[in-house]
Amino acid sequence: MWGRRRRPINDEFPKGFRVQRIGIAAAKAVADLPPAEIAVYFRDHPEDAKDLLNESYDKRFRPSSFIEEEGGGFRVGWFSSRFEYECVKQFSNLADAATDYLLFSLGKGRWTPTEPTFANPRKQPS
Repeated sequence: MWGRRRRPINDEFPKGFRVQRIGIAAAKAVADLPPAEIAVYFRDHPEDAKDLLNESYDKRFRPSSFIEEEGGGFRVGWFSSRFEYECVKQFSNLADAATDYLLFSLGKGRWTPTEPTFANPRKQPS
C-alpha cells in the first residue's frame, strides 16, 4: 500500500493523488476483497454504501475523492485543490459507485461493472 502522500503509479489517478481516509468500518472491512465481491457486498448492504456517500458529502477539504448523486445516477472522482473535478466516472447505481469510490480512495484502482446491476446479483428480478 502507498503512503498517505505517495501517488499510485497508474493513469487512473490524477496528479497529486493521495490515499484518502475511509471512516466507515464496514467499508474498511471489505476493502481487501476482490472488487467484484465488494460490489456484491454493497448490493447486499445498501446502507453501508449510503454511509460512504454521506461520508463523502461531509468532507470539508480538498483535494479529495468524492462520490455524489447526480441526475438519477452517481459520480465518483477527484476534487482538486484548484476546485476542478478530475477522473470522474458515472454509475447508474449506488453499489457500483460505492465500490469505485472505495477502491479509488484507497489507491487500489477503479471499478468497471461487468455484471447486471440488479439489487442483488444472486437474485434475478421476477
